[in-house]
Amino acid sequence: MISIVSAIWQRPKLTEIFLDSLVRYRKNYGIHAMVAGSEGARSKQLCTSREIGYIETKNNPLSGKFIKASQQAALKYNPDAFLILGSDDFIDSRLIDKYIVALEKGMDVIGIVDCYFYHTGSKESMYWQGYTNFRKGETIGMARMVSKKVFNRLRGKLWPSNMDSGLDYNMMKKLKKHKDFKWQVLSVKNDIVAVDIKGQGNITDFSCYRSNMSAVPSSVLETIPELKQIQQL
Repeated sequence: MISIVSAIWQRPKLTEIFLDSLVRYRKNYGIHAMVAGSEGARSKQLCTSREIGYIETKNNPLSGKFIKASQQAALKYNPDAFLILGSDDFIDSRLIDKYIVALEKGMDVIGIVDCYFYHTGSKESMYWQGYTNFRKGETIGMARMVSKKVFNRLRGKLWPSNMDSGLDYNMMKKLKKHKDFKWQVLSVKNDIVAVDIKGQGNITDFSCYRSNMSAVPSSVLETIPELKQIQQL
């Protein structure tokens, strides 16, 4: 069984669309999510009304927020793997299918090296090729999945506990210390869709990715059922 780990903060319209996607994953795959929120009764109600696991914690540091969500997921669901999604990340069923196969083959870390972006302001749909610097070929933080073996080996702390940025890079540093982990690396060019929504107050601005992006038709993203709602933001 897989558990999704995520965190929410403000952005009410996008957050509700994201939480609805978590319901979709549960209904279609039995994937239970654990979400960390920081807005008290409001964020709790958004999750519990959808039967999504919830834990209240302070918003900073962000890594601590994700750590608490993953630890609570371990306690409540005891999953075989943890799938990490930001509250502006959406994935399609074909990606989940491939992840399940990789998990069944005994992979410990499963991830993608590239992704799509959709900007709600400019209405642009873009393909991002991934890292081109010294991190070229590494999986990105979005939609990375780690096995229970990884979670236990890192003693329930997939990230350093005091970070508001650089979570992906610092998780990778922790993972690379363990040479026996089995990796599966995928690309969205191989008939899967993972899209990061920009234009809604993101941590990393859309412009930071432009040098490695190219435009794609919005139809490429249509395997994401929530796309029409996202396009109306």
